[in-house]
Amino acid sequence: MALTKGKSRIVLLLAAGLACLAGLLSTSAQAQGVTPDQLAARGWTCFTPPTVPDWTVCFNPGLGRPFPGNPDPRPSYTFLAFDAASGEFLYTGHLIRQDLYRGQPCAPGDEPYVLRAPIGYYECVRG
Repeated sequence: MALTKGKSRIVLLLAAGLACLAGLLSTSAQAQGVTPDQLAARGWTCFTPPTVPDWTVCFNPGLGRPFPGNPDPRPSYTFLAFDAASGEFLYTGHLIRQDLYRGQPCAPGDEPYVLRAPIGYYECVRG
């Protein structure tokens, strides 16, 4: 059954609305009091980085996380960081694969991304 032009627009608007909602949910973790346990229960990949044992970092559902030697690394990741002891939200982060980073600034403040060589990504954090 083919969609009419009007129905196609409704489907497109619905898809755009769902994408916006997903973005709001990931960036408003602190405002909603979301915890790493709640995110993990919803399919997020949460773990304690070996280099930062005081943090818990959660990556979007279904996307996994970067790791050394990944044979099929994603171009980028977005993640949420929490204090491991208290569960307090710390910041939102963005990773760009090392071979794709072109010197773009990390907003706000236009600081450069920081290379995280063990995983092969540049990192930007937003408080």
